[in-house]
Amino acid sequence: MIYIKRLRYTAVILFIVLSFRLVAENGHVLTFDDGKAHYIIEAIKHITWPNEDQIHHFNLVLLGGNKNLLTALNNKANSVIRGKSISITQLEELSKADGNIDVVFVSRHKSSLIPEINDKYKNVLIISEGSADKQNLIMVGLLTVRKNIKLSVSRENLIKHGFKVSNGLLGFAGTKADLREQLKDRESSLNKVLDDVKVKENQLRELNTSLKQNKEELLIIQSDLIEQSSLLSDAQTQLNHAQTQLSTLKSNKEAIIIELASNKSSLLEQQNLLLKKETEQTQQQQRLEQLNLNIKEAEKKLNQQVSELQQQSNIIELKEEKITGQRQLLYITIALALIMLLLKVVVLRDSRIRKQANKELAKLNEQLYELATTDDMTTLFNRRHFLELAQRELNQLQRTKSLGAVLMIDIDHFKKINDEHGHAAGDQALIGVANILKENLRSYDIVGRIGGEEFSMFLPNSDIDTATQIAERIREKIADLSTSFQQTSIKLTISIGLTAIKEDENSIDSVINRADKALYQAKSSGRNTVVLL
Repeated sequence: MIYIKRLRYTAVILFIVLSFRLVAENGHVLTFDDGKAHYIIEAIKHITWPNEDQIHHFNLVLLGGNKNLLTALNNKANSVIRGKSISITQLEELSKADGNIDVVFVSRHKSSLIPEINDKYKNVLIISEGSADKQNLIMVGLLTVRKNIKLSVSRENLIKHGFKVSNGLLGFAGTKADLREQLKDRESSLNKVLDDVKVKENQLRELNTSLKQNKEELLIIQSDLIEQSSLLSDAQTQLNHAQTQLSTLKSNKEAIIIELASNKSSLLEQQNLLLKKETEQTQQQQRLEQLNLNIKEAEKKLNQQVSELQQQSNIIELKEEKITGQRQLLYITIALALIMLLLKVVVLRDSRIRKQANKELAKLNEQLYELATTDDMTTLFNRRHFLELAQRELNQLQRTKSLGAVLMIDIDHFKKINDEHGHAAGDQALIGVANILKENLRSYDIVGRIGGEEFSMFLPNSDIDTATQIAERIREKIADLSTSFQQTSIKLTISIGLTAIKEDENSIDSVINRADKALYQAKSSGRNTVVLL
């Protein structure tokens, strides 16, 4: 009981110190994300991994979450925990994880991936938003209670996966039952150590008795060794004498081997000379046989050429007879060729006229299509064609289960520009905005002029963060733009309504209406801003 009370006091002191550090750190009031980052780092400090020796640095993955939490963790992760650094990455999908994962923080909207993480990775610490319990497989949970962050620990899940929790963490994040179980585990481990010590003491006693027995045996063996050493000295002298005799025999043997090697080298040289002469004789015989064969083949070729010359003379006589007949046929074919040439000239002339007419017709069709699908002033898609293309792209996104977003853009105080500077200045402002929209288009984005001063952009394969970045970039570029009309500089700003395409949303009209509502909120909140709905 006294030990539990001391743990409670230390937990309270730790909690006060940690709370003071959270408020006083960096000289400013910390946000919820800073608090979450602090508790994540504290959980890593007070939890020991089953494969701790194999971990060189902690690889922390944020599955979901926001950028503020990532920056808060980067600020906190400068410290070294048990001699190991922390590397942090933020992912939207578990399949994009590269390498081993030691800690994963799962945001609330990604909690459905926790069973997959538990099955795929063996030694990973799962921290998530919500309560930690056995049912949802969360090991450490971050609860938001009355604008405060509370840490909860599932000791059952941690022990199941081989993790060890310090009493310091259970003091301010665990329950009394967790502390009791921790103390019971410590007590059982101490009892095991005591049992091992007793067993080893018994083994030491047995070893002492056996050592005493071995000492007596060693004394007997030592006396035997002294007798054997004298015998060995006599044997050593005999061996030395035998070695001198062997050395003399070896020197004689080496001299004999050298003489044999010299004799072998001379014999090998004579054999090589004989082999060379034999090969030269065989080569000369082969050359003579080849010459005889060449002479016979030359005689055969001469006979064949004589017979071929006789045949050719007969063929020449026949060809002269054929040539006279072919000349007549040639005159007839020349006449027919001239007639065909005239006909071909007429046909080519007709086809050239027809091709020219087809080109002019295609050009007219292209002009008609452009007039039907584009806005004359801005050269962007008109409302009807933009909605057709956007509906087609929306259907494609729903088939592939991809992300997408729609922007509704409106020029602020456009009526004031027309009233003060005239409609020509308003047209110039529309063209300037359209040019900036075209410059910031990706190859697969769609943009069109929906109404008078309203534009719309369809951004396929874009999540909310990417679409927000594109919208902010367009807004800033237009805010920096100044349209000059009749030596007068006109500053422009726009309001943007942004919405993401929902799952199973099949009508582009519903998406446009939601983006239009976001645009109305942007207008109501002071203009020159981006509103997400």
